[in-house]
Amino acid sequence: MTGTHSGDTEEPDEPADTAGTAADDVSDGTADSSESAAVAEQRVDPAEAFAALSDPLRVDILRELATAHRAREVESVGFAALRKRVGVRDSGRFRYHLNELRDNFVRKTDDGYRLTVTGVETVAAILAGTYTHGGTLGPAPIDSECSECGADAVAVYRDGRCGVSCENDHPLFGWTLPPAAAADATLPEVVSLAELFARQAIERGLAGVCPKCSAPVEPRIVDERDDAEPVDPTPGLRVRCETCGGRLVGPVGFCLLVDPAVEAFYRRHDRPLDALHVWEPAFVADEGAVEVVDRDPLRVAVEVTLDGDRLAVTVDESGGVSVRD
Repeated sequence: MTGTHSGDTEEPDEPADTAGTAADDVSDGTADSSESAAVAEQRVDPAEAFAALSDPLRVDILRELATAHRAREVESVGFAALRKRVGVRDSGRFRYHLNELRDNFVRKTDDGYRLTVTGVETVAAILAGTYTHGGTLGPAPIDSECSECGADAVAVYRDGRCGVSCENDHPLFGWTLPPAAAADATLPEVVSLAELFARQAIERGLAGVCPKCSAPVEPRIVDERDDAEPVDPTPGLRVRCETCGGRLVGPVGFCLLVDPAVEAFYRRHDRPLDALHVWEPAFVADEGAVEVVDRDPLRVAVEVTLDGDRLAVTVDESGGVSVRD
């Protein structure tokens, strides 16, 4: 190999071994069912996993592997080439830190080293500023009004969270947004991005997938008499993940926001739903549009009205939306 630094000693790449690969990247579809089962059964102590990132050199290793991954020129990076990318001359010191990342964040292959799925997600979170960056925009008014009092809506982005309320402090919307997504964006653009993230999370949650960690979840519709942590007196959507602790809490109208029949109804009236803020449709903002029609199992009726035209829908206990005749 060429291009070594002065005083640096080139060494051959280490041969790959087969030990400690239970957490290998399985996204290439080559693992058989027994290997997949072994991966699924493995549980790693989060404190131990994050302790492996305690040294800045290890974070640099992950960054360089991510750079190689983005280049799409190589699947894996050899030991010597990776050491040069990171800029460490002491091969023993580099090997020690690289081995601390193996299995959880880095996979050793016949051709070198590559990120595991966990490694990819971790680097993405680091680059997005999820763990390290903050920032503030606003508070400032945006083009919307409070459904409760008619006052101007006011947005603020602080510590990775976008919040919208009105001048009278009525809460309208709140969602987390990685700092990298908010970089160089105006406050209205930040609000639009947060709403996009919210719509995607609602769709995933209703599909039984945690928006945060992708673990299985069970969406449900509850009213205040059944919910241990009521947010308002009307029935609402709750998605809680037992794996990561993430929660999605909102009105029943959130289920309609991502429903094809409701979206088609709005388009027929030249009012596409994605052109409205998530808190603006009447079926989200108006508590009177929601009525509990059955309790065992729970079933909620929602009236959607535009220009005198009416769409009657029912939301079942798991958030499924159906159109009523």
